[in-house]
Amino acid sequence: MGKSLGKILGIGAVVLLLSGVLAACSEASSSFGRPYRGRSLDISVVALQRLPVLQYSNQYPGGEVGHHRVVPSEKGMELVLIRLQIANNTATNHLLTIDRQGAELRDFAQGTYFPLDVATQGESWIKSEDGWAWANNQNLPAPLESSVGADVPNPPNWDPRNVRVIEVGIEGAPEGLAFLTGPFELQQGYGIAGWMVFEAPRGTKFRHIRWNAGDTITIPL
Repeated sequence: MGKSLGKILGIGAVVLLLSGVLAACSEASSSFGRPYRGRSLDISVVALQRLPVLQYSNQYPGGEVGHHRVVPSEKGMELVLIRLQIANNTATNHLLTIDRQGAELRDFAQGTYFPLDVATQGESWIKSEDGWAWANNQNLPAPLESSVGADVPNPPNWDPRNVRVIEVGIEGAPEGLAFLTGPFELQQGYGIAGWMVFEAPRGTKFRHIRWNAGDTITIPL
């Protein structure tokens, strides 16, 4: 991942020591918060949210700010965000790479949906010669320059109530706020938490999510 894409993602999810109680889910399901075990990993679905547009801001210690968004590819589609916790409670050390094949979201009509690559499929609010505008992440200048908060105008229709704010520290984004993507090395007793973003027809009912990265686990929804 290049420097630009790292900034877009909030520098990835951080590895954390497993402890405490899982956060409450946003949609009722008896499986939410319950760990499902594979050969080495325990995985829990913590929350499932549906959004017409995903808007998020990365805020850095020096006051820099980056505004980003992900928009469905066509009318009639919506974004489905699933928050997961992945734990290694079995193996001494476990390596996994989370990419577009890392999980599958399946509905009741045999439809299968794969995670979006937020870094490349999203858009960023940048300043160009013609002023501030949204630009496709695949066409961004490298390295991507963030501006100080006071110097960054809000994009049109940018409602702070609907924007996820990710405060990025030196070691990455806080637990559970970042997007799950990239390679991870999990020692025994450690795990990662974060979001995966899918796209599906509006109102789709899902049967289960199948995890494929470093293990094979099916979790009913």
